[in-house]
Amino acid sequence: MGPGVSEGSGLPEQLDDLVLARRAGLGDRVAFGVIARRHGPVMYRLARRVLLDDGDAEEAVQDALLAAWRHLADFRGAAALRSWLLRLTLNKAHNVRRKRRPVPLEADQHLAQTATGDDPAHGIIENELVAALDDALAGLPEPQRVAWLLREVDELSYDEIAEIMHTSRDVVRGLLHRARRRLAERLAAWR
Repeated sequence: MGPGVSEGSGLPEQLDDLVLARRAGLGDRVAFGVIARRHGPVMYRLARRVLLDDGDAEEAVQDALLAAWRHLADFRGAAALRSWLLRLTLNKAHNVRRKRRPVPLEADQHLAQTATGDDPAHGIIENELVAALDDALAGLPEPQRVAWLLREVDELSYDEIAEIMHTSRDVVRGLLHRARRRLAERLAAWR
């Protein structure tokens, strides 16, 4: 919270997460809107990387935000709001995946699908290294991919990642070690 901004005053955008969570827990839709705008992009990024599909990621984030709205009154601030929201997002992404039951693809179909992407601007924006990293990340087991993204992209601590993934710091350390080793192997040609 900035100087001169007390818990009860100031523009909602200037308030810290705990104050916003308290207000939203009491039904303040403006405060909840600030929370959604502030944390929605990182929630979407996590869901997109877990589910590998834009529509499914949007559904997971919407489900997570709805759950947050319903349960913010119970949020006590023991964890950072961002960590709590990411944990909800990860849980909802798993729920979306279970509902989908994807049709298995042949190996060459998967490669063609990941190479072209659904976004027409994808080929213009992405360079070959980013595409190679995306392919390498998609090839990681989900726990390794999630841990790597939370650490390297979102710059969360090992403890925050452990909390989001419902595991221990040592497990996170192991997941990150294996993910980094596998990524280094798959991206060796880019060195």
